Amino acid sequence: MSDLPTPHHSKPLSWAMVLVISAGFAVGTVGVCLASWTISIVGAAVALVGAVAALVTGIMEDVDEHPSRDLWPIGGRDPSRRRRRISA
Repeated sequence: MSDLPTPHHSKPLSWAMVLVISAGFAVGTVGVCLASWTISIVGAAVALVGAVAALVTGIMEDVDEHPSRDLWPIGGRDPSRRRRRISA
């Protein structure tokens, strides 16, 4: 087997939960813009239910904290090429 890290893929259910939460925020924003308490509360409730469902279904298990994995899309990052901060 290779020592290279395997690519990380999140679950489709996690993306569905993100979509539900985003939809709740969008509906709540429309409610605030229209000055409608009912629409605002419905949007907040949808976002809250989506957030709780996301935590219950394990959305935080999709986080990849492996330090050796490089996500930079244009080749590897070279730490020696970083600009040094000028100290006063």
